[in-house]
Amino acid sequence: MSDNRLAAGALAALGAASAIPIPLAQLDFAGLINAFNIDNGDSSRALLVVAGVGGFLTIAVLAVAFAGAALALTGAPTARPLLLAAALAGLATAMPLWIPAGVVIGAAAMLLGQPSSDPAPTKGGNVLRTRGVDTRTPRQGEA
Repeated sequence: MSDNRLAAGALAALGAASAIPIPLAQLDFAGLINAFNIDNGDSSRALLVVAGVGGFLTIAVLAVAFAGAALALTGAPTARPLLLAAALAGLATAMPLWIPAGVVIGAAAMLLGQPSSDPAPTKGGNVLRTRGVDTRTPRQGEA
């Protein structure tokens, strides 16, 4: 885990917190809550159902984003994939409104960096992690 975990956790929490009005607006349009007094007019029943389902799914994506932010603060290696999943899943649940939040959450995931797949070097071991290096000096006529 990189040293940027505090910045990544704060950035992910900021991105998720900035996206809280999105599911509220979806659920308000569906007529399930009245957060912003959105009038759905004479929208079809199917559109209202899609907006309601999208609102609940976006709440689940926000929960994943906040969980990823908490894991990033603790230094857990699963934080990066969780934040990337939240950034991309939000695009599926609330596409045009999610783009700014998804970019911020994705940037937090990028701050965490790639997890290292190489084992930690042991004392006196191969510090450079090179494999198959030929240290033989060439003889005369070879090169």
